[in-house]
Formats: sequence, structure tokens, C-alpha cells
Amino acid sequence: MSKDADAEKKNSTPNVRAATRAMTILKSFAGKAGQTLAEVTTATGLDKGTTRRLLLTMMDSGFVLHDPATQQYRLGFAIRQLAASVAGEFDLRTMALPILNELATDLHMTAFLSVYKDGETICLERVHDMRGIEVHWWPVGGSLPFNCGGAPKLLLSYRPEAEIARMLKRPMVAATPKSITDPAKLRAILTKIRKQGWVLGVDDVAIGLSALAVPVRDGEGEIACAVSVAGLTPQLVSRGKPLHLDRMLAAAAELERLLRTSL
Repeated sequence: MSKDADAEKKNSTPNVRAATRAMTILKSFAGKAGQTLAEVTTATGLDKGTTRRLLLTMMDSGFVLHDPATQQYRLGFAIRQLAASVAGEFDLRTMALPILNELATDLHMTAFLSVYKDGETICLERVHDMRGIEVHWWPVGGSLPFNCGGAPKLLLSYRPEAEIARMLKRPMVAATPKSITDPAKLRAILTKIRKQGWVLGVDDVAIGLSALAVPVRDGEGEIACAVSVAGLTPQLVSRGKPLHLDRMLAAAAELERLLRTSL
């Protein structure tokens, strides 16, 4: 190896290591609204000094924000901009945002847009209603466990059988005592979701909170994304049945119309 090549290798190694560590920190925010420095350090296994320096660097670039009141870090708007590109050739976020705003305002809940990608359900957009409860469990760019919530189970239910079988072999997170962790039980629920065309996740991400999710199809009839709302369980469930289902299906139909016209 030449001296120049050897020098280049030595100079590039720290940069690669720093990038890997930065990505590890970003991934630690999955499913979390915010974390303290100590929590990020524990989640990543990095030392406190390294973690702080990387967080400050990512704050300068807009990938991380810091709340002085709570001393928590959270994902920044740069992540939101990148997440919008996950949707593929169509800008799902731009088309869906007015629909999400209407849902959040009308229902006084938090509305989400999400897609399934590489075994994860990723939040593309999240809209809060100023007068309702703000659900922070799923940040933009973050993912939820595939066995919890509304959208993750809904989007998984429409995947090919081989993908479902692969996912059911993975360990399942018990976010609450209501979370489904038995593969056979989850498979039965996925089958039911696919038949009825919607899912109601009750208390399985956080006790007292529930989510209602419906699928959105593209111009070719394939599942493109999910639209969901989350709020207090009494806002979404009455006698075991979902409230606002017709409103959600209408929102999905409107987004489907926009997807068809964008072809």
C-alpha cells in the first residue's frame, strides 16, 4: 500500500466511526418522543462525552433538537425532510398533510401517515390538534414495533406471506400488558385485519391510548401507506367498536384519489 493510500485510510477511519455512532444515536430515538443524555448513552452503549459531542454536532445540522426545560433531545426537522422522501416516486407527505390536518382538527387527536419499508413501519408525518391530546409515542422518521399499535399491524397484514412469516419469527416487544407477543395470535389478528380493512389497537403501545388505522392504495391497487389517528381510548372505542371509522375510510379514499391523479 502506498504512503498516500495508507494516510487516506487512516484519515477516513475516524469519520466512518463517527458516522456509524451518529446513526446509532439516531436509531435509538425509534418509538421515543425524546431522551435525556443519560438515556441516549444507555441506549447506544457509547460513553457520555462522545454521545454529547455527537448530539451537539447533529443539533447544528438540524437532525436533533434539545429542550432546555426537560433536558431531553428529540429528532429534528432535518429528519422530517428526509422521511418525506421514503415514500418513493410520489410525495405522499405533501398530498396527505391537508388530510391529516383535517383529521387532527375534526377529531381532536393526533394523525399519522406511515409506510412499510424493509421490515419497519416508518412515520412520515404526524399532526397534532392544539385542543386535543398530543400523542408523542411515534416521532417522524421513527418506527414502532410491528406487533404494537394500529398502523404497524395493518401494514404488515397486507405484506406477502413470506414477509409475514419472516417478521413473526422476530422477537416481539411487550410495550404494555396488552401488547400481542404470541406469533400464532398475531397471525390470526393480521388475517382479521386484512379481511375487515382496518385495525383498532387498544392500549398496546401505552395504557389509556389507542389508535385506529386504515390502508391507502395506490393507482395499481397496492397498499401505499396507512393513515391513522391516536388518542385517549374513550375517544376511539365504544363498546369494543371503533369510533370515527367512516371518517377514516373517507380520508383514505381522498388520499387514494390524489395518488391516482398523480400518475
